[in-house]
Amino acid sequence: MTLDVLSVMKVGVLLSALTVLLLAQAGQAFPSERRRHLRIWTVGLLLQPIAWALLAARGHVPDAISIALGNGLLLLGFAEMARAVRGFQELPERRLQLWGIVLAAVAGLVWFSQYRPDYSARVLINSAAAGALLGAIALAMQAAYRRGGFTAARLTGAFAGLGLMVAAWRFIEHLRFPRPEGSLLDAGPSDIVVFTYACVGVMFLSLGFILMHTERAYESLRRLATVDPLTGVLARSGLVEQGERLVSEARRHGRPLAVLLMDMDQFKAVNDSLGHAAGDGVLKHLASRARLVLRGEDVLGRLGGDEFVALLPSTDVAGAQVVAERLRDAVNQAHMLYRGEEVPVPVSIGVAQADDQEPLEAVLQRADQAMYQAKRAGGDRVAVSPAH
Repeated sequence: MTLDVLSVMKVGVLLSALTVLLLAQAGQAFPSERRRHLRIWTVGLLLQPIAWALLAARGHVPDAISIALGNGLLLLGFAEMARAVRGFQELPERRLQLWGIVLAAVAGLVWFSQYRPDYSARVLINSAAAGALLGAIALAMQAAYRRGGFTAARLTGAFAGLGLMVAAWRFIEHLRFPRPEGSLLDAGPSDIVVFTYACVGVMFLSLGFILMHTERAYESLRRLATVDPLTGVLARSGLVEQGERLVSEARRHGRPLAVLLMDMDQFKAVNDSLGHAAGDGVLKHLASRARLVLRGEDVLGRLGGDEFVALLPSTDVAGAQVVAERLRDAVNQAHMLYRGEEVPVPVSIGVAQADDQEPLEAVLQRADQAMYQAKRAGGDRVAVSPAH
């Protein structure tokens, strides 16, 4: 059974129009600052049904309009999609380069349709340009390929790569077996596959792009739930999640795990005398000073209020006490500046080491008790919890 080219084109018009409506509706669910790339993609998608309508009108309109303008709009649609994907992936959009590919292709199509008619030459130009644009979409997903598991970006990149291979097949077929007198309406196997991909593939690419936005929105929500927006360290939920993981790893490998619980000695006084803006500044200052002392594998989080927790994998209680003293010194040696004046806020730190069968909550409780012991002793010091 052979497919009728005109039927494929009509399906392309219908699917492209429906996908535009779907994309426009889906875009309303995303914040306004994230809609720009969806708008660019939608413009590219909107060009597709116009392009297919012009290509389907072959014989009813001049060839320069049907062939050159129709194919040009189809390629421009892919160029805008590539620009949208690159922008979404925080890469340079390369608008001039992408549009340059389209303009060069249109110039070649005009030449080989009006001045030196040659069907296979037009196919070679169109296939090369489409392959370059689809390749730009696939290459924009390089970061996604390096991550494991299923993601919308990997799926979208793979589907763009499939389009690149289809375009290459058509290019090779017409290069080996040129048909200068051929016609779009008298298509060969590779032509039919390309038309089918261009019709159906655009819909799948668009669905993949919407899913990429959905995944990023979900990741932003997850980050809001696990990262403290004020200090940038882990929030309580993220801290507990990472802590339970580290406790399990410490037990499995027989390695020590220490916990530091930090609390500012004069935080309420700062809030009462200088205001909450100063209090927020002190919290950010403690987080930044702690990052300078802690190692890359250590985990820092805000338990709540002015309490911070540091989880130190592969560290025993003696090593944790040394780290705690360094952290206390780091806070004392560089006070926060607020309106040109230094705001000293000493910190009390409780240290505890996890036992073999002790849950994270129990270790945090012992570190908390040690921290209050340091406060009762006058504050600005380190206290160690005895082994459980």
